[in-house]
Amino acid sequence: MPQKPIRLVVFIFSLFFLQNMLYAQTAGLNLIFAAPQNEFSENIKNYGYGVGMEGVFFVGKGTVPFGVGLNIGFINYGNEDYRAPLSTTLPGVTVNLSRTNNIANFHLFFRLTTNAGDVRPYFDCLFGGSYLFTESKVTSEKDNSEFASSKNISDYAWSYGFGGGLMIKIYEPGQSDDSQLAKLFLDLKARYLRGTEAEYLTEGSIIGHPDGSVTLLTSKSKTDLLQIQVGVTAEFSSLNF
Repeated sequence: MPQKPIRLVVFIFSLFFLQNMLYAQTAGLNLIFAAPQNEFSENIKNYGYGVGMEGVFFVGKGTVPFGVGLNIGFINYGNEDYRAPLSTTLPGVTVNLSRTNNIANFHLFFRLTTNAGDVRPYFDCLFGGSYLFTESKVTSEKDNSEFASSKNISDYAWSYGFGGGLMIKIYEPGQSDDSQLAKLFLDLKARYLRGTEAEYLTEGSIIGHPDGSVTLLTSKSKTDLLQIQVGVTAEFSSLNF
């Protein structure tokens, strides 16, 4: 995976942590439902599922409705599990072979929101990238312990997009509570991401041959993705550095 894009995003995001005081910070954990779009959906027929986490930061003691955040997500868009011979010379010994197709993405985003009240609509603009990879793992039939694994293919794509959501308050601690937690929200959001071209594998695209060789039937397309997310977001009163 290219290191320069990651370092650039980390450097930009770190600049916002160098403020003396940040207010109205939020941190959330989300379940992700992902639907490939356009060219991507022609090669990947199934939906993806995963988890994501993000943090949003506001300056000006929470009076500014503009925030900057970082989102990190992991999506699985395909699995294969079957029994296979350990080798062509040992046909009587079989193992479990598991193969997963995955997307790991990260995005810096800019948020416009009311930043007040118990129901908060918001709008996001996102910029970042996705790392697409397929892994194969071999486990023992006896105790399911892993003894071999391999990354079959990997590629990187830039992505950008927009989205919107709604945060609904579900909990607020009492005044006697000394914690930094200010409120807890149910977070509902949708995001549409336009991705550049990448090479990847789909279910059934790795073909094994009797002589032990393998053929990879790779696909290549733009990587547009629609994400629907449901999660919980915590708002903290303040954070000092």
